[in-house]
Amino acid sequence: MTDPMLASLTLLTPLSLTVFAALVLAIGLGFVGLRWLSGAPAAVSKRNGLYLLRALSVGTVVLILLNPSNVTQTPGPLDRPDLFYLLDSSQSMSVGDSETRFDHATRLMREAAALTADAPSAEVRLFRFGHRLAAVPDAGSLGLKPEPKTLAASSARSGEALARETASTPLPAKPHPVTPSDSDTQLLTALRQVSSRFGRRPPAGVVLFSDGRARDETGVESLARQFARLKIPVHVVPVGDTNRGGDVSIVACVVPPRVRRFAEVEVQVFLRSYGYEGRRCELTLSAPGATPDEGPRQLSVPTPVTLHDGFQTASLSFRSDPKTRKLEVAVSGMPNEVSTNNNVFKTEVAIDRTKIRVLYIEGSAQPLRAVQTGDRSEVRGPYSDLQQALTEDDDIECVVLHAPYGRSRLQRIAEAGAVNTARGFPDTIAELTAFDAIVLSDIGLNAFTEQQLGWIDQWIGQRGGGLLMVGGPRSFAAGGWHDSPLAEMLPIVMRDDGDWLPGTQVSVRAEQTALGHPLWSIVGDARRNQEIVGQFPSFFGANRWQDVKPNFASVLALSNLAAVEPPAGATAAPVAAAPKSTLFDSLRKNLLGQKSGGTPPSVSNTNGTPQPASPSTLEANAANQPAIVAGRYGRGRTMAMAVPITSPWANEFLTSWGGNDNKAYGKFWRNAVYWLTESSSVGRRRLVVTADKKFYRPGETLVLSATAFDEGAQQTGTYKIASMIEPQSSLSDLESNDSPIRWPQSQPRTSGETGPFIAWGEEFELPRADASSGKPAYAMELPIADALSVGSASQSLRVELTAMEEYTQVDSTSVDIQILHDPFEQQNPFPNHALLESIAQNSGGQVLHDARQLADVLRKVPIEAGAPIIKKTPLWSTWWLWTWLLGLLTAEWIYRRMVGLA
Repeated sequence: MTDPMLASLTLLTPLSLTVFAALVLAIGLGFVGLRWLSGAPAAVSKRNGLYLLRALSVGTVVLILLNPSNVTQTPGPLDRPDLFYLLDSSQSMSVGDSETRFDHATRLMREAAALTADAPSAEVRLFRFGHRLAAVPDAGSLGLKPEPKTLAASSARSGEALARETASTPLPAKPHPVTPSDSDTQLLTALRQVSSRFGRRPPAGVVLFSDGRARDETGVESLARQFARLKIPVHVVPVGDTNRGGDVSIVACVVPPRVRRFAEVEVQVFLRSYGYEGRRCELTLSAPGATPDEGPRQLSVPTPVTLHDGFQTASLSFRSDPKTRKLEVAVSGMPNEVSTNNNVFKTEVAIDRTKIRVLYIEGSAQPLRAVQTGDRSEVRGPYSDLQQALTEDDDIECVVLHAPYGRSRLQRIAEAGAVNTARGFPDTIAELTAFDAIVLSDIGLNAFTEQQLGWIDQWIGQRGGGLLMVGGPRSFAAGGWHDSPLAEMLPIVMRDDGDWLPGTQVSVRAEQTALGHPLWSIVGDARRNQEIVGQFPSFFGANRWQDVKPNFASVLALSNLAAVEPPAGATAAPVAAAPKSTLFDSLRKNLLGQKSGGTPPSVSNTNGTPQPASPSTLEANAANQPAIVAGRYGRGRTMAMAVPITSPWANEFLTSWGGNDNKAYGKFWRNAVYWLTESSSVGRRRLVVTADKKFYRPGETLVLSATAFDEGAQQTGTYKIASMIEPQSSLSDLESNDSPIRWPQSQPRTSGETGPFIAWGEEFELPRADASSGKPAYAMELPIADALSVGSASQSLRVELTAMEEYTQVDSTSVDIQILHDPFEQQNPFPNHALLESIAQNSGGQVLHDARQLADVLRKVPIEAGAPIIKKTPLWSTWWLWTWLLGLLTAEWIYRRMVGLA
């Protein structure tokens, strides 16, 4: 701060006193001489007014010659030396609870600036360092008021000049805020590089704000001694609490970016711990409440984890639902932990609302019935209950094919129950793969051709479709399925002979170990859900399997079988007479192909000829038989249900399970469909791409595999697969134009890029694989960089792929890639104050613990004042003085005219 400005009035005449006196004497003598030569003045000129005007004029001229001036003196600008602030912006500075280490350091800066605001102090130049050193042009982002070098000098300029200069200066671009985000602390490198910023004069000192946790500790003390020889002390401000027990943090989470509703979603959690070897903690997964008053909703039971010093992984899973978008993964806090702010990791998932298409094929012999609702007539069949239960969900579409009494001709049921005899099973595999799942109910093998069975096998195994077969007189071995491709696909082993037991009462109960399966999630309330599942209804009739396939299946329900009389209508019986309705008569003729009152066959051979079912020789009484079994086949999912689902075998199941509204029935089937179709989304695509792993580490190799399909859903290798790598974040947030993926040396490069890494958005072609290798049609190995250049523990990117047939786009898709590494900053969270104290001792600096000590350093820097600034303003150099003089002369001339002298 400078002293006040001084002002005074001084005569600054350019004439010396002697010259001025001589000039006055000469003027006086000249006046006397002229009066003597001209004689006595006329009487008319002897007027006092003229004498006054002439005296004032002469006096004004004399005053101008004396040059009275206003002299102002301003103290010279202060020559304030620089003081360099080095602020650690690495990730370890983000540790802390109520206040992070980074916030602690910046708070000390602000408090010291406030303490020195009224006194001269050093000029601060702020730098950040982590994996590199960089100047901070806008200290205001840290709450610090910038003090440029020109600030003191600007006090000598006029307000108008300063305003003009400010208006002409363009505003700088808004800089990125300074945050502790660097993945490394290279302290030695930062101290070496800061010397290149000294300019013409070295600074008065360096103040280092850090926790002392640095990778390159070796050589720091030697460099500090070099600063001492240059007479540049390095003062240190150590931050961070050294009296802590350890730290547990969640480094990253890998979650699928897009999931189906009610799908089982796996969350891979990456933990870093230090100081708690062998201790146990818990991982929890929750969804935050929709409002601040609503608490978090737990998505899974807490998972115990035994900690090991260093990096470790754990897995959580949850069932997705329409409400869940944001996720929070948390690890329980440990005693005396360094920080609990890093114990929570937030992420998001998106819900895929693509409509699920179910192909439901029903072969029940139960009659159709006409239903009149207002002015609308419709026909309900044995398929109607399941179709209605599924379509109550707006995201599910159900297409019904009906084969009454096991006939081999499948007929599609249109709206309001009308029959479309021209359409049956899909004509091509492409049409079949447009569905997500197929449900087979009481339908025999004879209803399908070998080609159709081959399509189903390819669709389920290779394209991820879902397959469900339920019980009935024409299901499983009773329908001839034991010697078919579906026998390999289903999760159960069928018998070689008839397995249908019609005269059997079946009591079904959920397997206790499988209660967590999504099939049994009927209502949200856990206690009520347990009651409903415990009341699972009884059935009449069941198919009894030989075994459950080991390692590929899980039993969801068991059953007890007891011999009883079959329910009324359970045997082959005449079809009831139909009401006289045009719609019903048309349906009866198309669907039954015989007169009302005829006896339908139970099973037909491959030619469609009615044939009686083979009687079962199995014992009707049995306990703990598998009733519902789930499994996998290739990419797809399969399920087998031993009991039938149509009337009269399943009346209680259809009408009263869980209450009179029977909502449990619908939720049960929707759960089954959602589980079956979790992997079916790829079935509709013509380009399917996979990566060999869910996440990668630096230095590993990413293997991309792609399979393309033509219009007939047949695998092809004729397309060109154009690929590029895009970041998940904005390009403006990246520090490099290159991705962390190396360019494969075996591939030609036509983009013009020459660097070793694939640039963001650079196109490359996925090569075709050798057909004899048995691999997918396209494959490529992409090496990952040995280290990530961004300041985080992970990097997410996306590989965009497009299948092209010449210049036509066939399909496009993307694969999300997560790269995780173990940054040095998170390996040990404890501060290293001993290193900082050694730097201060070897460089001649001080260890500063509070803002007052820092303010003392700022004040004690020697500051020199420059020469005072003197400004002289002549008073005659004003318009009013010259107007006064001109006015006197004009008045004198006018006066003379008035008295007759001119």
